[in-house]
Amino acid sequence: MRTGIKVGDCMKTTLVAIGAGASIYEAAELMKRERVGSLLVEDGNGDLSSIVTDTDIVDKCVATRNMDVTVGSIANSPLVAIDFEADLSEAATLMGKKGVKRIVVTKDGRPAGMVSMTDIISLSPSSYELVAGKVRGSH
Repeated sequence: MRTGIKVGDCMKTTLVAIGAGASIYEAAELMKRERVGSLLVEDGNGDLSSIVTDTDIVDKCVATRNMDVTVGSIANSPLVAIDFEADLSEAATLMGKKGVKRIVVTKDGRPAGMVSMTDIISLSPSSYELVAGKVRGSH
């Protein structure tokens, strides 16, 4: 069920990155300052290799009282990505299969933005069934 909406036309273009060695406190502070719910994580080579979300910090650190860890140790890898030209329904299907709520949008093989489950459902409510159930409780 194609929507006719390209992922690139509805992605958020604000991508905020943090180093894998940063503290959870630094990550939370950066998320708050930039008003984002996730950060792309740079590995030691400066490549974007994983993602950490506000839910990861709550579930893996705050709820377990394990605050002395690095961002890299709780980040989710590999990044789930989709091409800029893909249909929104493809993004919804990919999220459902991978059990994630956010995916990176690539253009010419490079990260160009991000699209979330909330973005997809607000633009194409019928896509909810593609991601529902499989994503609950994941990042």
